[in-house]
Amino acid sequence: MGNISRRDFLKGAAVGAVGIAALGLVEPVSARAEDQGTPQEVTTKAAKGKVDGKYVTRAVGHESYIYVATTIIEGKIVACEVLSHEETMGIGNYACARIPKMIVEHQSINVPNIRGCSISSMAIKRAVKDAIEQAGYDPENFNKEVKREVVQREETAEADVVIVGAGTAGLVAGARLLEKGKKVILIEKRDIPGGSMSMAYGGVAVAGCEMYDKYDVAGVLKQTSFGSVDNMMEFWRNHPFLKPEYDRFDKKMPYMTKQYENAGKMLDWLNSIGVGFNPLGNYEGGMSAGYTPYLAPGCYEGGAGYAMMFLEQRIQGLGGKIIYSTEVKELIKDGDKIVGVKAEGDDGASWTITGKAVLLASGGFARNKEMVKKYNPGYEDQFFNCASASTGDGIRMGLDAGAYVECEGRALPAYLSTDKSKFEIAFIHQSTPGIMVNARGENIGDIISDNHYKMAAAKLALKEHGGALYYVFDDAAAVSNMDFEMYGMNTYKALLEKGEMVKYASVEEAAKVLGLAGLQAAIDANNKAALAGEPDEFGRKRCPYIETREGVWLLKVDPTFYLTTAGLAIDTDCHVLREDGSFIPGLYAAGDVAGSVEEKDGKKYGMGFDAALSYGYVAGEVIDAEI
Repeated sequence: MGNISRRDFLKGAAVGAVGIAALGLVEPVSARAEDQGTPQEVTTKAAKGKVDGKYVTRAVGHESYIYVATTIIEGKIVACEVLSHEETMGIGNYACARIPKMIVEHQSINVPNIRGCSISSMAIKRAVKDAIEQAGYDPENFNKEVKREVVQREETAEADVVIVGAGTAGLVAGARLLEKGKKVILIEKRDIPGGSMSMAYGGVAVAGCEMYDKYDVAGVLKQTSFGSVDNMMEFWRNHPFLKPEYDRFDKKMPYMTKQYENAGKMLDWLNSIGVGFNPLGNYEGGMSAGYTPYLAPGCYEGGAGYAMMFLEQRIQGLGGKIIYSTEVKELIKDGDKIVGVKAEGDDGASWTITGKAVLLASGGFARNKEMVKKYNPGYEDQFFNCASASTGDGIRMGLDAGAYVECEGRALPAYLSTDKSKFEIAFIHQSTPGIMVNARGENIGDIISDNHYKMAAAKLALKEHGGALYYVFDDAAAVSNMDFEMYGMNTYKALLEKGEMVKYASVEEAAKVLGLAGLQAAIDANNKAALAGEPDEFGRKRCPYIETREGVWLLKVDPTFYLTTAGLAIDTDCHVLREDGSFIPGLYAAGDVAGSVEEKDGKKYGMGFDAALSYGYVAGEVIDAEI
C-alpha cells in the first residue's frame, strides 16, 4: 500500500483551460490519435497485445470534458498531464494539477481525491484508466490503494488571530490583518481553499467607491441606487423583499448599512492589490454588466475562483499560514475569553493554536441534516448543492461558547440545476430564454421575478408538478447558451457536451417521448404573449418567443437548495453575541457561519457573497483595532 506525503499531496500548478462544444448532439471524439487524424505519437512495442506510447483520453468532469495525456512505456506510467479542461477555477484546477502527478508518483489510479474537487479528481482517474486499457494493460495492475501519510504527533502554534475556515470571509479578513502587521493562522478542513467562494457568480453590489467615481465622469451613476450608500439603503428600505414581520429595526437596516458602508472600501482595496474586474457599463454588442462590478475574467468564467486563489497566495506571501486538511474541534477558553482552538489534521497532527482572537469563518450547515431539521424544519430531506464543508462546525463551537442562533425558520432560496448531474444553471432563464414546464407539460409560471424563491417553491411542490420539471427553449436559445455576452459567461455550453440538453424533431415528439401532454399549449400561450408584447397569464414580462419550426430543445431540471441562512448572532462589528446582548470576548464571526446579514435586518436573503466579502473586510478592520 503506497503512502503520499502531505507536501507532495499539496503540490500542483494550474493548467490552461480550453474546451469544445457544438450545436446539437456533440460528435464523439475518439481518444486514439490515429482515429482523430492527428499526428500519432511514436510508440514502442511492449509485450504481446500491448502498445506503448502516449494516449489522449477524456472523461466528463464537473463542467465538461477533461482531456488527459498518459504515456505508458514498458508497463509504467512515465508521464501524465491534463491537456485541457473547463473545470471551475479555484476548484477543479487543483485536481487537474495534482492528480496526474500523484498517479505517476505512485503508479496507481487509486490515489486520494482532492477534497473539495472530488468530481474532477475522479474524472481524471477515469481518463487514465481508459488510456491504460487502450494500451493493452490491465488497470488492476495500476490500482494499488494509496493512502495519505499519517504520523501521530502534537503540534502547537501561536498567532495574533486564528481564523477557522479559508473561505470568502476568512481569506479577506486574513489578508487585511496580515497587511496590518498581525500574525495570522487559518485552518481549513478541505484540501483546497475557498469554501463557497469559487462557486459564486462573481458580481459585487457596491455603492460609492473610487472605481465608480473614475467611471462616472458624467455624474449619471450618482443619481442611481448604486451611486451612494444613502441611495442604496433607500432602495432596500422600500423593497418588497423587506418583510415587516422580521424587521427588528424599523427599516434602519444596520447590518446592510454596515455592509454597504464597507463594500466600496473592500472593492477598492481588492482593486488596489491587483484583483481584476470587468469594465463597468453597458456596451453595444458587448457585455452589459451595468453598475455591478464583476470579478475578472467574468461571471461564472472563474472570476471568484481567481480572486480566491489570489487572496490565498497573498496570505502566504505576507507570511500567513494556512493549515489544510485539518478540522477545528473546539475553542480554547481562558475564563470566558476565547484564546485559541484545538484541531485535528488528516495527517495525524493534533493542533493547539493560541491567539488573541478567533474568527469563525467556517460556513453554514446545509450539509448537516440534523442542524437543517432543527433550524429549517421541512428542508432536512432536500439535497443542498453546496460546498461539502458546510457542516455547521463553527456554529456548534459558537453555541458551546455561549452564543445563540438567530433567523432560523426562514424560507430558503434555491437555484436551478440539471436533474442528471446537478450542474448549476442559476442564470439559464437569462442566457437561454425559455419556459419551465412540469411533468404534464404545463408552464409553472413566472421564473424571472424573484427567481431563487420561485425555484424553491417549485421544488417544494415537485410532487404536485408530477415529479419532474423541464426547461424548454429553441435553436436560438441553444446558441446563446454557448456564450452569454451579457454576463461574460460561457460555462453553460457544457450542457451540450454532457448530453443533458436534448433536441427533439418536433414538439409532438417531445410531448410523446416525455409524456408532456400540455407542452404545445404551454408554448402556444407563451408565444402569444411574446408576440403581443404583453405579460403572460402569470405576469411574466418580455416572454421569449420559442420557434418550433425546426424542433424544440428540452433539459430536465431540478431546483436545488444551496445554503442555510440562519447563523450565529453577531453585531455589526462581527462580535459573537450571547442572548443577553453581550459579546463573547475574543470571538468573532463572518460569512455564512453568521447566517444572512440581510435576514438580520428583515430582508429576504439575496446576496450572500457580497456580504461575506464585506463582513470579512469589517472583521479584519475591527479585530486589528481591538487586539
